[in-house]
Amino acid sequence: MKAILLLASGILVLTACNNSSDEHAGHRMDGFSATAKTPEDSLFKLVMEGHDVGMAKMGKIKEAQKLAQAALDSLNKTTGAGKEALQQTLMDVQEDLNYAEYSMNTWMEEFNVDSAKDNQEVRLSYLKSEQEKVDKVKGAILESLRVADSLFKK
Repeated sequence: MKAILLLASGILVLTACNNSSDEHAGHRMDGFSATAKTPEDSLFKLVMEGHDVGMAKMGKIKEAQKLAQAALDSLNKTTGAGKEALQQTLMDVQEDLNYAEYSMNTWMEEFNVDSAKDNQEVRLSYLKSEQEKVDKVKGAILESLRVADSLFKK
């Protein structure tokens, strides 16, 4: 009985994986194909490139957040001239890093891969808007890391 269920499951998986339809022929569905075939493919690729750049930096964002918090904790145990200015700088960096992380997470939650896939005009407009958003997110990530890196030179 188990063998029959296992065989049936295997056949279903193979059938599902090999199920190709002409409906999607010539169109990229995952955003990672080598060649864009339509303007919508090109925009989708740009959106995904922005996402990929931002996501690749998320580990560094977390690391920089920890460094900023550790520096603030250490600074709070000291006294002296310049403490308040350095404290404000660290809080500003921490705020920028937190915003960068938040904006990436929010953008990913709100992005709809399949938005208006049956209406090219609306889809192009949506993807243009998403490209602008993800570019702002990417910019926030890269700029906050640039500032943090200059502050926490290793």
